[in-house]
Amino acid sequence: MAVLIYIEYVADGGRETVLTELILYTGIVVGTVLLSYFALGVLAYIAYTPHQADSKAEDVTFVVPTIGAAAVRDSLFECLAHHTEKFADYDIYVVTDEGADLEAELRAYDGVETMVVPDEYDPTAVAKGRAIQYFIQQVVADNPDGWYSFIDDDNLVRGEEFLYEIPYYDARGYGAMNSVLTPRQGNSALTYVMDHIRLLDDLTVFRAFTGLFKRPYIGFHGELLTARGDVLRDVGFDRESIVEDYAFAAELIKAGVPTWQSATRVSILSPHSVTDLLKQRSRWYIGTWNLLWQTSPVTKLLTGTRLLSWTAAIVAGPIAFVAGQIGGDLGLPWLFQVAPFLAGVVYGGTYAYGAVGLGGWTRLRMVVSIPLCVICESIAPIYAVTVADRDFTVINKTDVDDGDNANTIPNESPAD
Repeated sequence: MAVLIYIEYVADGGRETVLTELILYTGIVVGTVLLSYFALGVLAYIAYTPHQADSKAEDVTFVVPTIGAAAVRDSLFECLAHHTEKFADYDIYVVTDEGADLEAELRAYDGVETMVVPDEYDPTAVAKGRAIQYFIQQVVADNPDGWYSFIDDDNLVRGEEFLYEIPYYDARGYGAMNSVLTPRQGNSALTYVMDHIRLLDDLTVFRAFTGLFKRPYIGFHGELLTARGDVLRDVGFDRESIVEDYAFAAELIKAGVPTWQSATRVSILSPHSVTDLLKQRSRWYIGTWNLLWQTSPVTKLLTGTRLLSWTAAIVAGPIAFVAGQIGGDLGLPWLFQVAPFLAGVVYGGTYAYGAVGLGGWTRLRMVVSIPLCVICESIAPIYAVTVADRDFTVINKTDVDDGDNANTIPNESPAD
């Protein structure tokens, strides 16, 4: 752990104490990187709008891969009820492991076809990737011209814009698509507020790479991950990774498959506790680092820069509001002086946007807790390295009140 060394110098006739230049420069670089990605994303937000055909795609199959454990029961059956009603004209599969807690209930569920992955199935892929690869081999191989949308077991797809987009982009050779995520409150108001960073990223940096540049250099979400059958067959999910969606995106880039970002919003259930959020973020962090070395050079650069910035964010946060003054004393260009402050305003403002959507005393409590959101997000890499499990982690999605939610009615960010 870095030791903060204080130095003294004489300025304006007085003695002042400042952080070492190393820590200062680290914070300024992190702030500059975050602000640069945000600025690029703002340009994409303005310049990019997905196109639609006049009619909906018909050959689309929905797939819900799930571990089928008791811990995901509530969210899974809410997910199935929502999508069997919304997409009643389409085939819907649910894919789970043999011997799963909910296997019998899923087999009996009306409106979906349950596919059970046998114990003896032993590909390279693990967990969710294993289930998807089994589905590809059993179903997709027979219809490679169709489109397949994979939905996580806590997702609620709010729109159907993607069904109109598929014919347009399919005719132009695109092979895969991702959506925009909007958080839905679970038992924790704090994690709901924190998950608004995912919405910000989707509307900015993910829109830039997945949509504007047609290359998912910083990854895909598993939520409504949609691809044409021949792309799934040729690229597949059969690789050892705990971030199978990022791994798939990295292979799309290698294969030269163009992508688009849909206008469709997908509601995601925020973790029920801060501990679950840290477990989730840790899986992303560890899994992406482990896979980074197998990706394309541009992917290494862009994803690696984001990961390094996330790692050093614990340093950048505390100096965000003093970097300008100190940077001026060191003769740094003005842009680098203000970058940490502006980045802090962007991310702090995102948390505030999530907090003001809450009701009653919870709103005030979460506004006051914005610095805690910054701290929790910043320590995720430390948690990942020192505490977190290195294997695929399934967080609790069963609705058990932990006392962090003052509202009886769940909150959700607007879907449009």
